[in-house]
Amino acid sequence: MSEDFDGTKASDRRIATRRQSGAHVWADPGGVMPAIDCRIIDISETGAKIATVTGQPLPDRFQLQIEPTRVLGEAEVVWRNGRAAGVRIR
Repeated sequence: MSEDFDGTKASDRRIATRRQSGAHVWADPGGVMPAIDCRIIDISETGAKIATVTGQPLPDRFQLQIEPTRVLGEAEVVWRNGRAAGVRIR
C-alpha cells in the first residue's frame, strides 16, 4: 500500500470498505463529448477506483453509468495515476 503525502496509507482514510469488481462502465461527461469506456477496479458506497480502457483522460466530473439507463451517480476525480483514477460518487 502506498503512502500519501502526509504519510498515511490510503486505506487508513477510507470511510467505506471497497470490494473488487471488474464491471464495464462509462464515464459520461455530458454535452457533446462521448462517453469513455472504463472498468471498475474496486468500489464502495462512497467511491471507486476506475481505469479507462483506451487511456483517454477522464474529465474532472462526470456521470458514472453501469448501463445506458442506469447511473451509479455523479463522480468527481480525487486522484489520478496513469489510466486509473479514484472517484468520489454522489
